Amino acid sequence: MRKTTGIILIFIVIIAAGVVGYKFLLPTLSDRFQRETSDASEVSETIRIAGDNYLGYWFISSPEMKKQAARAGIEIVFTDDGGAYADRLQKFANKAYDCIVLPVNSYLQHGEQYKYPGVIVASISESKGADGIVGFSDKVPTGKVNELNNADLTFVFTRESPSEFLIHLTIADFGLDQLRNNTNWADKVDSSKEVYERAKDNQGDIFALWEPDLSKALELPGMKYVWGSDKFAGYIIDVFVFHRNFIKKKRETALAFLRTYYRSMRLYQNNREQMIRDMGKVSRLKKNVISLMLDKIDWYDLQENVALQFGISKNVGDPVSEGIVDTIIACTDVMIRMGTMAKDPLKSNPYRIIDSSLLEELLRTTRAIAVSSSQAGQATFTSLDASGWSRLREVGTMRIEPITFQIGVDRLDDKGKKVVDQITQMLKNNYPSHRVVIRGHTAPGRDENQNIQLSQRRAEVVLQYLKAVHNINPNRLRAEGLGSNMPPQKKPGESPRAYRYRLARVEFVLVEANAL
Repeated sequence: MRKTTGIILIFIVIIAAGVVGYKFLLPTLSDRFQRETSDASEVSETIRIAGDNYLGYWFISSPEMKKQAARAGIEIVFTDDGGAYADRLQKFANKAYDCIVLPVNSYLQHGEQYKYPGVIVASISESKGADGIVGFSDKVPTGKVNELNNADLTFVFTRESPSEFLIHLTIADFGLDQLRNNTNWADKVDSSKEVYERAKDNQGDIFALWEPDLSKALELPGMKYVWGSDKFAGYIIDVFVFHRNFIKKKRETALAFLRTYYRSMRLYQNNREQMIRDMGKVSRLKKNVISLMLDKIDWYDLQENVALQFGISKNVGDPVSEGIVDTIIACTDVMIRMGTMAKDPLKSNPYRIIDSSLLEELLRTTRAIAVSSSQAGQATFTSLDASGWSRLREVGTMRIEPITFQIGVDRLDDKGKKVVDQITQMLKNNYPSHRVVIRGHTAPGRDENQNIQLSQRRAEVVLQYLKAVHNINPNRLRAEGLGSNMPPQKKPGESPRAYRYRLARVEFVLVEANAL
């Protein structure tokens, strides 16, 4: 009896093993057989990436990228979290993701509490109009940035997003003190789509959105474009951030991913129509909408990353720039001035969160030739006469810092030079496409003709300093002396003494050609 029972048990075990083998082993053998008799590659590595549906990230999950990654044996698992940056950083810190894509400012803000678990290995793209601020024309009749300095207006925008950062940098760079001193104007919602719905229902005055909601909002009756990422540079840059442990343990996989990414990008660059068709299939947007949005995003390929963003030179003497370093410094400055960051978490060393070695290795193993920094993003300024300058549209007056002169003479003192140096870096890195009117002002109390002459001389001194020390194109600059005719608006709660101190000043006014 025991012998019979034993035989039955052995028979059952054999059958069970056969079932298990059929269920698990046969597909494995079949997979192996398929790979050995085809062009398919074995998936050797998986990269878990988190981001959202921003069009700037499209190449990561594009059809061509999937095809190229499969050939390279890489599986890309992309998670769209809808723009939940804080949650994205928490999961990234806990190693739920190998890589995240996000704007530099968001990584600076949300990565600090986790001691920045990842490094920026490449820049993805820059917003060139994909983010913007619009408002009803009765609230911003002239469309100048400084008209936003009104705490009685209601600003609707997505919390902890590029839209919120856009508002913050506008407040910081243009000295919108009424908005800085309180937050009653802020109406924060959960998505750009919700911002658009508020605008459509006339619930608010000013709205910060990103595409495609930005274009939709501008179609609403009475809506006017005020300010956006097409007006500045070097602030809203999206980047690849790889976990430090992943780079350390799976460096070759990260290199293979980047190599595949740039290969896919190059294929699409050579076939724009295919790119638009593929984008339409994924995003479900119409062809004409995609075409308009493509002009509002500036993607960085390998060559531009190498020469313009990470300062890597292939040949001795090649001109390069470190755009990503400038962006980290500029974003940190905005967040400190706005109080969203108490102090510089990187201790004035942005290289703590940058790893350029992957791009350097890619450059060594490709035939790519780095582009010259003078070939991209540089505006050309021709000479203008007084009539030409008068036809330019004022964009806004940049934040006013005390620019001090030596007593009794028209020479900048050391403190005044330092302020001009800081403003110059913004003009070079963040507002490179604008001309600048340098306006001198004085306090009242003397002959107005003398005031005008003094203010003109001081404006000229600043202009000459910009030319001689910082090599700013003189065609870009114009000095004007206005005397005491245009006193600044008094700030809420400002003492008479503090106000008088601000009367004698030099202002930087951004101007541009009219759109029409």
